[in-house]
Amino acid sequence: MLNKIFILTYGRSSKQITWSNLPDVWKQKTFLVVQDREKHLYGEYPIVVLPEHIQTLAPTREWIVKQNLDKRFAVLDDDLSFYRTRMENEDGDYSKRKMEESDFVEWEKTVCEWMDQGITFSGMDVAWNIPDRENEYKEVTRLCANVYYDGTKFPANELDWLGCEFSEDFHVTLQLLKKGFANRTSNRFRIDTIATQSEGGCESERTLERHNNAMKKLAEFHPGIVKLYEKEVTGGQWKGIPRLAAKISWKECYKQGQVNSLDSFF
Repeated sequence: MLNKIFILTYGRSSKQITWSNLPDVWKQKTFLVVQDREKHLYGEYPIVVLPEHIQTLAPTREWIVKQNLDKRFAVLDDDLSFYRTRMENEDGDYSKRKMEESDFVEWEKTVCEWMDQGITFSGMDVAWNIPDRENEYKEVTRLCANVYYDGTKFPANELDWLGCEFSEDFHVTLQLLKKGFANRTSNRFRIDTIATQSEGGCESERTLERHNNAMKKLAEFHPGIVKLYEKEVTGGQWKGIPRLAAKISWKECYKQGQVNSLDSFF
């Protein structure tokens, strides 16, 4: 089972979407990770307070992961809704539905079985992807807004967490793939988020210029793997504005990591 669940939050003390969508069985081991300057805003919520100097997302992720390397745990964004997808061999009235407590229990069992099989980081797919109803999961792919860690086997101290502001999740995943750590995302269980640059979260720190610079830095860190293009934003504060996005060759990155490992061996 998962030992702990952490929700990273900032600027949304009165609107905890992820927390409100969790069942009681998960809330019993869930904590909001809050900045020291906001700790007085969270009332009766169970909280973990960051060191005073940590006030942005990348060092928050690093700190939480490194504090929990003896556990199996989840790190979630604060704006998630959770859905169960109807698979090809299943009957049902809807293609997806909101997850119920039994679904969370089933998902927790599944992700811990993956950890038993050696998958050290995994998550649910995103609801805006076209659903794959034939396969239970994807391997070696993007993780977004939810990551489940087997801290006991996770090489947190071998990673650069801070070199790629605002795209640190992609940067960390690519480093892990290069080291030979495959991941999985569930096709059965999926998450949805609110629009990028919605009020709160990274909105106060992430300008369009800083976002674009982060994308450029990501491409520099991972040449040939990350290719940039312009994409018009469809919602949130930047709606209608073009920004840099990335096409990332996840499987090629993992393949290169396998080749490099063999070269080193011989």
